Parts: sequence; structure tokens; C-alpha cells
Amino acid sequence: MTLMPDRLDLPRGRAALSGSEVAASQRGRILQAVTEEVAARGYPATTVQHVIRRARVSRTAFYASFTDKQDAFARAHLEASRQLLDLIRNRVAEHAGAPWRERLRAGVEAYLEGFENAPSYAISFMVELRAAGTLLLDQRDRVLERHVHNLAALATQAANEDPAVHCPSELEVIALAEAADGLATRAIRAAGPGNRPALGALVVPIVALHEAMFIREAQKEHPATLGG
Repeated sequence: MTLMPDRLDLPRGRAALSGSEVAASQRGRILQAVTEEVAARGYPATTVQHVIRRARVSRTAFYASFTDKQDAFARAHLEASRQLLDLIRNRVAEHAGAPWRERLRAGVEAYLEGFENAPSYAISFMVELRAAGTLLLDQRDRVLERHVHNLAALATQAANEDPAVHCPSELEVIALAEAADGLATRAIRAAGPGNRPALGALVVPIVALHEAMFIREAQKEHPATLGG
């Protein structure tokens, strides 16, 4: 995952980037910089000055795109979350014709690999986000709801393929997503800033949690399910 645009260099002369391209490049560098600074220093200790120094932009350029540090961090989190959800969705799509268990495992592996391959993202958006205020916590909940929707869709597909599968309730799917986040966050925090977290060992327990929720004896009185 990367928040940086494809073209970062600002050539001179005839090949110079347009004003909009320069602004996009600066914005991408700022998003990347706030993510890396928060991962290295912690959210409370990070300042706008730290961010613009790392991004190599002026204070004017920063405030042309963002109102403050929290705004920049929130937008970085939103973009990184979009990339992660796309990664998971695309990986599952690659296994479209496979049994539901294989698709489930592929999604879990993509989720963990996304953070494993981007340590700064992992620390910033799984650990430090909790110190960034209500705005970020609310935004995290909305992102989680998007993941829950995708997971519920997979459960519905699995139920159509396998009579042993039932569609879990919304709260049950949220519980699965929160459990996965909790296990990942614990491992990321243990690895510490600047270190690549080893998350591969979490694939089996996270997949097992999902399978246990998907396949269990249906209760006589069961909460309303998602998608059906």
C-alpha cells in the first residue's frame, strides 16, 4: 500500500508538471509523511512541522489541502483503508470459483499481508489511531462497517453453497471483524515502530473464528441476519 502518487519528481522546464499535478504530488507526500511521523513519534507528539519537514513541502502547501494534523491523518487513514479493502476484495475475487473456505482464507491473508507489508500503516492506523480523537474513532467504525458488509456478503454466498452455513447477525459479523483487528493490533504493537510485524501466524486462528461463526447449530430464536 502507498499513499504516494505515481509521479513524485517535479521536473523543470518543458517537462514540468502542471499546477494540479504538483498539488497532487504534495498532497500525496503529506499523507505519506503524516503516516510515517505518527508511526515513529506517536500521534500526540507529532506536529505539523514534523510532517512538512518529512514531506518536503511548505506550511502554505500543507494548509492548502488540510486544516490541521488531525485532518491530514484522517484523510491518510481513509485512503489507506480504501486501499486495504480493495486489496482484500481483489484477492477474494481471484478465488471466485473456489469453495467458500478458500475465499475466506484468501481474504484473511490479504488483510494481514496488507499491514505486514506496510509497517508504518500498521502502527499508525491500528495502534496510534486510538489516540487521535473521536473523529478518527468514528471514521474507523465506518470503515469497519464497509468490511462487515463485504464479510456478510461472503457469508451469504457460503450459505448458498453449503447448507451447514448460516448467515450470522450484524453484531456477530462486527464481533468477527473486531476480533481480527484485536489480534492484529496486539501483534503490531508487540513488533513496535519501524519493525515489520509477523502476522502470518494469525491466519489460522482468525479463519477458525470465522468458520466457527459460520458453521454452528442455528438457534431457535436468532437475531435478524444481514442480507436475508
